[in-house]
Amino acid sequence: MLRKLPHTWTDRALFAQSLRRMLLKRLLGLTLVVCVLTAVGFYVMERARFTASLRDGVLYASERFERLAAAELNAPGLGDHAQLQRIVDTFQIFSQPRHLGVSARISVMDAQGVEAAVNRNPDFDNRELDRWLADHRYALPESQAGDSVEPRYELAVIGARPYLHMLIPLRNSRGVAVAYAESLFAVREAVIRDAQLRMWITLSLAVSLVLATSGLLYPVLLRLLRRMYAASVELMEANLETLSVLGRASAKRDSDTDEHSHRVTLYAVRLGEALRLAPAVMRALIKGAFLHDVGKIGVRDAVLRKPGPLTPEEMAEMRLHVSHGRDIVSHARWLADAAEVIGRHHERYDGGGYDGGLKGEAIPLTARVFAVADVFDALTSARPYKQALPVARALEMMASERGSHFDPAVLDTFIPLAPELFAQCAGRGADEMDAWLRENCARYFSTDAEQWLQTLDLVAPGS
Repeated sequence: MLRKLPHTWTDRALFAQSLRRMLLKRLLGLTLVVCVLTAVGFYVMERARFTASLRDGVLYASERFERLAAAELNAPGLGDHAQLQRIVDTFQIFSQPRHLGVSARISVMDAQGVEAAVNRNPDFDNRELDRWLADHRYALPESQAGDSVEPRYELAVIGARPYLHMLIPLRNSRGVAVAYAESLFAVREAVIRDAQLRMWITLSLAVSLVLATSGLLYPVLLRLLRRMYAASVELMEANLETLSVLGRASAKRDSDTDEHSHRVTLYAVRLGEALRLAPAVMRALIKGAFLHDVGKIGVRDAVLRKPGPLTPEEMAEMRLHVSHGRDIVSHARWLADAAEVIGRHHERYDGGGYDGGLKGEAIPLTARVFAVADVFDALTSARPYKQALPVARALEMMASERGSHFDPAVLDTFIPLAPELFAQCAGRGADEMDAWLRENCARYFSTDAEQWLQTLDLVAPGS
């Protein structure tokens, strides 16, 4: 039986290398994601902080403008537009705040959006700015009362240069927004460089902190996973020992059951591989093959060892071994997937089997695969009540029940394999069969770091 795991599980050096590689890959991936999210977050924060500093500078200048233009703002229709134009042309708002940049364009309009005064800085391409403004003008608020009208602003790039685009409410002495100043404030290159430098410094510190944290977590996680791996190895070995003990317990009831379990399991494994069954299905098939007759523990010796034909009552008792077997494995979660083979390997493809009378693909695939292997070994093995049949005769009999007893696709896959498999098993002693069985089956219970972590639900299954 499967007494211990193969070297792929117990060779700690190979596993440690796989585990380190897996952990490093995933930790680096997580670190990259965190760094990207951190970079985006700091960029958004720095951009907002930078824009707010520009806004505050321009708003401070606009308050001075309100004081100088108080007479026009309090007069109906903004008073003398020519005087308002002179104030706009001469006001220092166009060079304030000087340490941040310079005003490229400003227009003053009444509450209905009619332009009363405009100033264009000749140092800029005003045609380009006018074209941009034509597509990006702010919609004026419907209400001009009190504090409900707030400045609007955005940082825009026009012709490869950053501008602060603002709509500033201009209030009269009663606090009513009677006019609006729409401005394009060109940011100085030095200010942009300083902001970029601050952003890179802050971002570098944040990324360094993330990398340092990942570096500190790596050895801690590695030690934790190694301990979990060691515990998992012990658990898997205990489970396989349970499988072996149960298989040997059923062997005590029938002197040939042990060798039969070896052979039929190997036949089933080779057939499953030829059918390209998934690893999880192969594990269920192997466990079911080992334990397919475990329910015979509950059958009386007089029935189990009877050399002649069974009476109908004895046959009914013998058939109970499948339900006994299902009940036995139902109490062990690790063996639960073996129940399909144990409980359904006597079903027939045409629905004439027992104990569920299932038909066709309603029979679990593992049971359909095992049924072929089980019958072949039964036909080619000597029993107290019959002689062994030659391989060719056994395959001929099985072919006659293609589509009735056996799944046609499964049987067609097995027939070309059968002669070589029989020859490989013939003449092998119990110890040799046991070693060969471990070599061919145990790899399905071994795995690298990624697959091992799947058994712990730490990563998404890959198969």
